[in-house]
Amino acid sequence: LSERGLLAAGGSEQTFAREEDLYAALGMPWIPPEMREDRGEIQAALAGKLPHPVEIADIHSDLHTHSDWSDGVGTLRAMAEAARARGLKVLAITDHSGGLGITGGLTGDKVIRQRKEIDEVQRQMGDSILLLQGSEVEIHADGSLDFSDEVLAQLDLVVASLHTSLRQPREQVTARLLKAIRNPHVDIIGHPSGRLLPNREGADLDWEAVLSAAQEHGTVLEIDAHPHRLDLDEVYARRAGELGIPISIDSDAHAPEQFDVLKFGVSVARRAWLEPQQIINTWPAERLIKWLRDRGSNPGRMGA
Repeated sequence: LSERGLLAAGGSEQTFAREEDLYAALGMPWIPPEMREDRGEIQAALAGKLPHPVEIADIHSDLHTHSDWSDGVGTLRAMAEAARARGLKVLAITDHSGGLGITGGLTGDKVIRQRKEIDEVQRQMGDSILLLQGSEVEIHADGSLDFSDEVLAQLDLVVASLHTSLRQPREQVTARLLKAIRNPHVDIIGHPSGRLLPNREGADLDWEAVLSAAQEHGTVLEIDAHPHRLDLDEVYARRAGELGIPISIDSDAHAPEQFDVLKFGVSVARRAWLEPQQIINTWPAERLIKWLRDRGSNPGRMGA
């Protein structure tokens, strides 16, 4: 095998109509394109130890989305219908908390009022999709969260994220994220580095400390599928998978059509060698609800 092709022992060129046949001729199983990064995939293939990476068809829930209750442009009903149309079984509406400065961000009072609307949309849509009320809660510069524990306890799901003060020194910005990871009400750390492609680098985090804390507390790290995020990147997503840290792949959709970006998050996960069982969005609704209940999230409402 060379850059010019594959030659038989006698020197004649061998050609193949399918990639799978070429790999077979080399004595190994086909390697998905996303895994061809020279990160051990050839050795794994030869040893019969290639993972079976997640596919878009495996994704059953989206746990980080926004509606017109904060900076989204879709109503709750429109977001729910768009998610259902794409085959999703669970949708978490996680509008921003008010402290980020997003117009219309949630306050404690708005959380209560939004719950009523979510319940009404759930009634209208029946059991065709399960709606969860969450929030993307801002992690302040001092590491405190934008909502009190009392408000957080009312939510089905809590996503905590860094958006501001990303240029703090490594020790300081890492401490902020660690404090959120250790909060028992926080289920998911959204787009952990806070980067925005192509112009804003992520925070200078101590990733070993972040991964260790997430592993200890069972906190999910997110692959934000939006093309301007793709955060976690595949390097840290793979390391998280190796440590047994649960991963979520979410669209961060702010409009109904943006659910389609989930495929980009799946691509990152495939580059990270992640299999479906490592990703909470692949779980059946019953397993996801049990997991949330076990974490102490609003068990009286979900799945009712």
